[in-house]
Amino acid sequence: MYQLFALSSCLIEDPSTRRQLPRNYVQTLEERLEVLEGLLQQQQQRGQSQAETVEPPQRSQSHIHDYANTPTTRSVASENDDPEGSDNLVSKAGVLSLHASGAEPHYFGHSSMFSFSRIIRSCVRQVGQGRSDEQFESALGGAGSSSISPCNLPDLGVGLILSNAYFENIHLQYPFLHEPTFRQWENNAHGIGTQVTNSMELFFVNIVYSVGSLLKPNTGTLSQQLYASALLYFDDVIAQKNIESIQAVLCCAMFSLRSTVGPSTWNLSGLALRQCIELGYHRNFKKANPITNTLQSEMKKRVFWCAYQIDCASSVNVGLPLSLPIEEVDTEFPLDINDSAISNEGIGEAPRQSRLDPVTTVTHALHQFRIRCIWARIYAALYTNAAIKRHNKESYEAQIKSLRSELDNWMSLTPPEPHRAGPTLCVFASTEDYKITYNETIILLYRGKLTRAKDNPPDDIFLECMQAASSICDSCKRLYVGKPINYTWSALHVLFLAGLTYLHCLWASPTCRQAARYDKASNTFTNCTMLLAIMAEHWAGAAPYRDLFQALASRTMTMIVEQGQDASPVFTAPSPNTEELTQWAAQIADLSMPDAFGTLLTSLIGDYNQEGYGF
Repeated sequence: MYQLFALSSCLIEDPSTRRQLPRNYVQTLEERLEVLEGLLQQQQQRGQSQAETVEPPQRSQSHIHDYANTPTTRSVASENDDPEGSDNLVSKAGVLSLHASGAEPHYFGHSSMFSFSRIIRSCVRQVGQGRSDEQFESALGGAGSSSISPCNLPDLGVGLILSNAYFENIHLQYPFLHEPTFRQWENNAHGIGTQVTNSMELFFVNIVYSVGSLLKPNTGTLSQQLYASALLYFDDVIAQKNIESIQAVLCCAMFSLRSTVGPSTWNLSGLALRQCIELGYHRNFKKANPITNTLQSEMKKRVFWCAYQIDCASSVNVGLPLSLPIEEVDTEFPLDINDSAISNEGIGEAPRQSRLDPVTTVTHALHQFRIRCIWARIYAALYTNAAIKRHNKESYEAQIKSLRSELDNWMSLTPPEPHRAGPTLCVFASTEDYKITYNETIILLYRGKLTRAKDNPPDDIFLECMQAASSICDSCKRLYVGKPINYTWSALHVLFLAGLTYLHCLWASPTCRQAARYDKASNTFTNCTMLLAIMAEHWAGAAPYRDLFQALASRTMTMIVEQGQDASPVFTAPSPNTEELTQWAAQIADLSMPDAFGTLLTSLIGDYNQEGYGF
């Protein structure tokens, strides 16, 4: 039996602050300082090399395959195998926010996916080590100088393949660009437009092509090369401090959302949102400026709501405060109208008014804006310090009931899937993706109840959250297996945390254990493990998540069988032994974690032992 005093011996107490610190706290700080000094030196060397004149890449007649195989100085997409093997499992599992909070998230709040389960919390805090120096250098201003080389702009035929992929997939959820305007930029960049191209147009053409190439299979490093090319013009665009500068930041966020490398989407969305606030985009446009260009007014609303939905999703997932409380927003949603029907001259057709009307290029984005507003209200009502102090049991239950009603109404209004000329290349605007979002929101809504054991959460809450988590795993399988859709870090984030939610409910609720048939639990864990294994084949950074979940799921299945369930085990992953779990605990304690995490880790072991299935 693993004893709790073994964990406490991994910590020491600072006599001046009374804080519990890892034994190697000073050594950890020294190592971090060494890394930072190395990065600073690299940055200085890069600055010297950039002092030379850089000639912008010109257009060339080439095919996508040629660009995919262009040699580069270093490949951002390459991943080295973990030299430390399973010994570093927990520290690599680390922070499950992935790209959402950047290289080193410092704080996780009450709504974080990491705070709802003691099992989750015992496996977090350390920044994922799978991201290489090249990946960190791909942050704004870094990529394109040393990590990977820019490339020539593909010819128009290849470019149209990439831009069409972008507008038929990404644009449906994030319509912060106006497609007719972009097409003019695209023509200018290829020398067939009515105007000479400029830095702004070259940035947007390169970055849209970059994101489009992320959606296409077998493009090699083309997306990173195009991204590096776009960053050659980034400074000129961002210096304008106008709507185009915000759109540029959001384009970089799209690259990070789709790629295993790139800047932090949480940082980027925050930057974009702060620029929106500075320019007043969060305020009612009719009140602020009743006489304005219709296209410009609509694009400002689209830019704001795209930035807001990214910021809301990434902030809530890691438990960080929203950059802008929903109470401070009074701007309208953009019109539900096709891009082609709006121009500087005005609106060319009536906006969509009824669910029976055909969907437009903005319909699905509007549906996403609404769910993020619900997320923002859930966070404000249930997870902020003010809300926690304000609520009594009755008001808390009333808030949850009201928010659940909003959520169910949102799901009932889900629009039909859009028609695409090409194959579906991402999960956006799909029925299964909306189901995943709905079930994510159920878990977010009831997470406070799950984690407050002293309140004796009702069994139906555990059962509903367990069902929601299982549904997410099933939907992910239907979305990804056998489909031409690339896996992303955000997909890994959703899947891994859904699996752990299911696991948490089984350990925390006797009713869930009684209700869970062995074959259903085995199927859920198998689906999750299978998808994590496929993701780990795409990039080495996902391997620790697969290994950790497989070990925890196997232990849980053993617990179900030992309770007398009606089948023999078919889940063959090895259960972690006492030595392995002790080693994990020691690794976690060495990671300079928040004070609360030590208590949570102790509670994890206590939970397992309390059920009579001790390590």
